[in-house]
Amino acid sequence: MRRTPVDHAERTRLESELDTTLFVEAGAGTGKTTAVVARIVALVAAGRLSMERLVAITFTIAAAGELRVRVREGLERAAADEGRRQPERDHCAVAASEVER
Repeated sequence: MRRTPVDHAERTRLESELDTTLFVEAGAGTGKTTAVVARIVALVAAGRLSMERLVAITFTIAAAGELRVRVREGLERAAADEGRRQPERDHCAVAASEVER
């Protein structure tokens, strides 16, 4: 059985409150990257963020590479998600092709 994380409300807020600036702080292996990728995908899908305007700061080059890959994968999944509206899918498809910008 999968349990709801104790910080479920904060994770939901991170993905849904797109007009709010939020600071994410948590220990290693807690899902920070997953949560940040979900926020980036949500912003792109909503048409509020393009890859040329995105800056994501990490502590290491390896972490930056991992984040880049995970953002691309998240955007590709969202672009293929038939449960999303077509404009959202289109935004994500374009952004996935522009991750290296």
